[in-house]
Amino acid sequence: MTNDEIEVHYAAFLKTLGQRIKQFRKARKLSLHDMVVKHGYHDSQWRRFERGGAANMLSLLKIARAFDTSLSELLEGLGQFPADGAAQEKKKESAAKRAGSKVKKTT
Repeated sequence: MTNDEIEVHYAAFLKTLGQRIKQFRKARKLSLHDMVVKHGYHDSQWRRFERGGAANMLSLLKIARAFDTSLSELLEGLGQFPADGAAQEKKKESAAKRAGSKVKKTT
C-alpha cells in the first residue's frame, strides 16, 4: 500500500471517528454547548473533532471520559484497515488478475 493510499484511509478513519463522536454526543442528549460548559472543550475544538479533524490520544481519552465510556468502545469497529470497501475492491482486483493469468493461449 502506498503512502497516498494510507493517507486516504486515515482521512476516512478520521471522518468516521468524527461521525461516531457526534453520534455518542447526540445519543447522550448533549448539545455542543454542554460539551463546552460541562466538559471544558472549546467550541471550535469540539466541532473539529466532529468534522473528522485529527485528535491525539489524550484528546480521545478525554472524549471517552466525557461520554462515560471506554476508549475501546469509542473506537470499536473503526480500525478496519483498509476499510471494508477497499478490502473488497482489492479482493476483486486480485481475483481478476488470477483469472487472467489462468487463461491458456491456444495456437
